[in-house]
Amino acid sequence: MSSEIKDQYQEILQTLFHLLERFPAKDIELNEQTNLVADMGLDSINVMELLQEIEDRFDVIVPLNVMADVSTVQDLATQVKRLVEENS
Repeated sequence: MSSEIKDQYQEILQTLFHLLERFPAKDIELNEQTNLVADMGLDSINVMELLQEIEDRFDVIVPLNVMADVSTVQDLATQVKRLVEENS
């Protein structure tokens, strides 16, 4: 992975951590392996709010079918990075 791609991924990851901080989590440390549903307890409304914030922040449209492949923060960051790259 090139340095520029790694930097972009890290930037996306840090933004996601910031966005996820507003959702109450059960005494967990937020990291790449944090499961959005099992660890954080996000429900469908939380996920929709999160997706709206991601779309606004990164100027992308996140198709709902993409979320079927997302379990962890890392999965989400990877999908957002892919969408950002497709959009540029």
